[in-house]
This record gives sequence, C-alpha cells and structure tokens, in this order.
Amino acid sequence: MIWVVGNGGMLGQELCRLFDTEKIDYSGTDRELSILETEVLKKHAEKYNPEWIINCSAYTAVDKAEDDRDSAFKINRDGVENLAKIAAVRDIPIIHISTDYVFDGTSAVALKEDAPTGPIGVYGQSKLAGEEVLRDQCLNHFIIRTAWLYGQYGPNFVYTMLKLMNERDSIKVVSDQVGSPTWTGDLSQLILRIISDKSNKYGTYHFSGEGQCSWYDFACEIYRLGRQKGMVESECDIAPCTSAEFQTRAKRPAFSLLSKEKVKSEIHFIPPEWRASLRRFIEEITERDII
Repeated sequence: MIWVVGNGGMLGQELCRLFDTEKIDYSGTDRELSILETEVLKKHAEKYNPEWIINCSAYTAVDKAEDDRDSAFKINRDGVENLAKIAAVRDIPIIHISTDYVFDGTSAVALKEDAPTGPIGVYGQSKLAGEEVLRDQCLNHFIIRTAWLYGQYGPNFVYTMLKLMNERDSIKVVSDQVGSPTWTGDLSQLILRIISDKSNKYGTYHFSGEGQCSWYDFACEIYRLGRQKGMVESECDIAPCTSAEFQTRAKRPAFSLLSKEKVKSEIHFIPPEWRASLRRFIEEITERDII
C-alpha cells in the first residue's frame, strides 16, 4: 500500500493514474485530510499501514506566498514535519517533492544536490524549511527537487501558452530565466522506479527534463508542436522579453538548471530530453482531446 498525499494536485493525479495502470495498491488523500492535523494523519496511517508515503502536497502559489507567509510555512514546513514523524515512527520511507526555488539563481553551472541554497522568496524559503525538518525527523527519505513542472492535471505553463497563442496575435515571454521543464509523466516514472526497486539510497536528488532552455525557448517549442498538432489554429508572434519587463510579486531564480548526474548514477534513471517529453505530452492531450 502506497500513501499518496496530495492526490488531487497535478503530480498527485498523474502518479495515481500511473499506479492504476500498473495495478499498484494506493490510498490517495488531499484536502479532506489535512497534513496539519496530526491525529487524523496518524489514524489514516494506522488504518492503511502504508509501505511508502509520497508527499505531493504543497503550497505552490509563488506570488501569493509573499503576502501569506504563515500559510506557506504551515503547509510546506509544518505539514512535512507531521508526515516525517509518522514515517519515522512507523519506520517507512517517505518521498517528498521539493523545488529549484531553494536556490538563489546566481549559479552559472547546473546545480548539484550539495550546491549552496539561498531562496529569494517566501515560497522557496518555506520549501527549504520543509526539506530541513524532513532530514531532521526521518532518516529514510527521498527529497526530489524538480523544476518548471507541467502535466495533464491542473494549470501550468503549457496550458497557459496554448490558450494565449489561440487568443492573441503576439505574446512576450521571459528569456533571461534558464532551467529545464519537467513533465509529471516523467517524474511519476522516477517515483515508480524508486518504489519498485525498494530503493534505500536515501537522500536528496535533482530531477527535470534533460537539456536546458529559457521560458521563451519553451514557449517557442510549445508553439511549434501546437501548430503541428492543430492545437494552435492561427499564427502567433512570440517575442522574448526580460524579467524586468514582466514584473511579478515574487522574484524568480534567473538560473535553476538542475544536474541529474546523481539520479542517473544512484537510481539508474535517465531523464528524457525536455523536447521529447513535451512532444509526448502534446501528443497525449491531443489524442485525449483535453484542450
């Protein structure tokens, strides 16, 4: 039995769909079972006796977090601590999803797991705090830092771009933030690999699509594939712009490319190239007529 916490989110739904396909027994919980209520969590663990806990839940409203620090830290730190304590007491491993936002964005090379952290916003600070309490409370943990996540279930950059490209003749996209997109389908496969192998190679790992790009590059590839698959019905000019031209409440890391060497060597999982994953995703939602 696998306990998927946050099964209503973009990654949680993708993961549960994969478990259904693979006929893996799981219990999925979301807002109906708050990760801030310790006794409720304990009762659920006692009832289902999970072999693994996968924490896909998080406060992810990056801009809103700047004015809602308490909520961000309650979910991203305190909630993680509650799950970590249950995992430790019951001696079961926990897989926790974290983010590239724990870094300050000033690196010039792909970030390894031991690179110095230094979040520049409340969201990143709260996620880093969650990592720290998990390491402190539960030895048997996997922390998977990922970036630029998109998938079938829920709002994301790909859906936003496809919508705008069908509504406007031109759009501007930030070109001075560099990283690599991550498809929830690929991340779910990594999690499945860890569980299927009953891996005990605990620690922190980085995972995203292979290769690097800017948000502008990402948007251009979305447009190319969207036109190819008939998801974008008319021409749309995509122009690069700077972060300064596209002001947001929270500052984003300018460089958040993650090194995947550790996940390759320790978990023996090779991340697909980001363009290949995007193509597979576009094909999937086209076949299912999701947009």
